[in-house]
Amino acid sequence: MRTLILFATDEGQTEKIARRISERLAAQGIASDRHNIAVGPNRPIALDAYDAVIVGSPIHYSHYDVRLAEYLKQFRDILHEMPSAFFSVSLGILSNDESEQDEIRKITEAYLHETDWNPLLTTHFAGALTYSKYNWLKRKLVQLVVKKGGGPTDTRFDYEFTNWKQVDLFVEQFVEFIQRCKQPDDEYAQRTLYSKPTRRYSVANLRAKAEESA
Repeated sequence: MRTLILFATDEGQTEKIARRISERLAAQGIASDRHNIAVGPNRPIALDAYDAVIVGSPIHYSHYDVRLAEYLKQFRDILHEMPSAFFSVSLGILSNDESEQDEIRKITEAYLHETDWNPLLTTHFAGALTYSKYNWLKRKLVQLVVKKGGGPTDTRFDYEFTNWKQVDLFVEQFVEFIQRCKQPDDEYAQRTLYSKPTRRYSVANLRAKAEESA
């Protein structure tokens, strides 16, 4: 099987997380391709050629990436059928203030509602403070926000907060998830040239199993 890891990043931490996910998938025998939509927003992607997809985006100024949202809207029909997952990257998820964490979850819910996409696996990762990549104005603005939250404000350094064990656990959960979406070998082999095309891995199979056990 093959998985697409589709993400948007301008400062690099989301791409770093995507690379880690790709490496962990490879360790479990699952091939993957990574695409940063911020670099090639108009590059055509044959999403239907993949068995599963993982989408990731950072939160900047209370918003996820608009370019990624447009892509999700364009391919919503395929995404509704194939196993998919979403990971969010932010610093707010680290906050001890429950209201800030709730706000991030609300932003996520609104984003998924806007794109009409309902991934069955969603998670939040802490990002990084990359002062070295900010322009002067952004560095000062971020410093003020971070200072208010009690975070590191020395702009001579960058700070990484991503929990890599959490990322690895997410990959394990995703692999288990897609295996549950796999169509039984005997049923898949019975397809004919005249039957409706069926995905090897489909959330429809998972929903059918849930209905049978209900």
